Amino acid sequence: MFKHVPRLLRLAAPMILSTSAITMMQLIDAIVLSRYSSEAVAAIGPSGLAVILFQGFLFGTAGYAGTFVAHSHGSGDHGGVRASAWLGIHTSAASGIAALLVAWPLARLFLLAGHEPAVARDESTYFWICMAGSFFPVLGAALAGWLSGIGRPVIVTAVTFISFALNALLAWGLVLGEWGLPRLGIAGAALATVAAQMIAAILYTMIFAKSGGLTDRVARKLRWEQLRHFLSLAAPMGFRISGELLAWTVFLVVVGRLGTVELAASSIAFRINGVAFFPALGLGQAAGILVGHARGAGADHEIKAIAWQSMAVCQTWMLAMAIVFATASVPLVSVFAGSGPEAVRIVETGSQVMKFVAIYCLFDAANVMIGCVLASAGDTNWLARTFIVCSGIFLVLLWLVSRFFPSLVAEWTLATLFVFATAVIWLLRFRTGAWTTVQVLRDSGAR
Repeated sequence: MFKHVPRLLRLAAPMILSTSAITMMQLIDAIVLSRYSSEAVAAIGPSGLAVILFQGFLFGTAGYAGTFVAHSHGSGDHGGVRASAWLGIHTSAASGIAALLVAWPLARLFLLAGHEPAVARDESTYFWICMAGSFFPVLGAALAGWLSGIGRPVIVTAVTFISFALNALLAWGLVLGEWGLPRLGIAGAALATVAAQMIAAILYTMIFAKSGGLTDRVARKLRWEQLRHFLSLAAPMGFRISGELLAWTVFLVVVGRLGTVELAASSIAFRINGVAFFPALGLGQAAGILVGHARGAGADHEIKAIAWQSMAVCQTWMLAMAIVFATASVPLVSVFAGSGPEAVRIVETGSQVMKFVAIYCLFDAANVMIGCVLASAGDTNWLARTFIVCSGIFLVLLWLVSRFFPSLVAEWTLATLFVFATAVIWLLRFRTGAWTTVQVLRDSGAR
């Protein structure tokens, strides 16, 4: 009855560890910078988020090569697997050049944001260095997609943890000037991140080279028609990732207008929600691989079973987390609230917000899982268009609530309804079967 669940869990376990390691890397940077200066701590929030917003599009686009790989792997086309990986590599090269060209001009915008001069300089520095090095994480995303698509996510996990450990060591040394290294502050944090991403990209490239991928002249040949088809499916995926990040960033900005306590409580709630979200994302990515293998093998009839069984596993996880969030909200928020004069109010407000998080966790399982299944099936254009419409409506309503009925309860109620609405829409789309008409691989494409 649940024949796909064992394969799902074998694939998902390393992916869950990988996504969790990314959040740990960000946490380590924040902890190290807290020992350097308050300006650096303040600066890494907006600048780090800006980096993620821009790189999210690049990651989503280049990383979609993994979907093409999974389809080719499922069809038994080994040449197509390598050709699909090269689609991601070519996209990474173009993305790296583009990011390098815009890094400095975009970084200068932080100086016009009206922040304190020291904070603005740190924001500009961190953004410029990370954006200039975008080629490495984007190449890493493409080759990680290749490994995941052929069913070897354990290697992705190993490389991720190596880069995580390197980032932690370099951040400690370069930010604080330990072990004879220069004391560079937030610039050191950015350099540590880029260096760790570079090592990860090198390791992935070595693995790809060992498989014969670099010397395969047929696979690495750039075919414009093939690349255009790839980008027509991959770019909407990148836009959707950036759009989702932007929508929730705007939500936090609007909540911040209510006061520092409300903003701190909501930020803490999002951080705690990561405990539920990233394992769910790992499950969704694993389900996407199974879908790619099935479609590549011409077994579309298996996809509904894969989706519903994966959904059952994800929903069980999210239900458990929702119960924890609802019943243990006070101690959870207290961990991050600190001990300042406003800590009691933050805990009280945060525990209220966690009730909303518990509710939308129940809907987020469908958002994550069905979204990954549709994306792997190739339905990215519909996903991107629909999400733009949904998020646009959400942000307009958020503006109206903020202007005429400003309250934390009203704004978080709207956010929960937004998650619920998108979950219902994704489920209805999947049930229609319209995604079966999308052709990921073409005879002249990635084969």
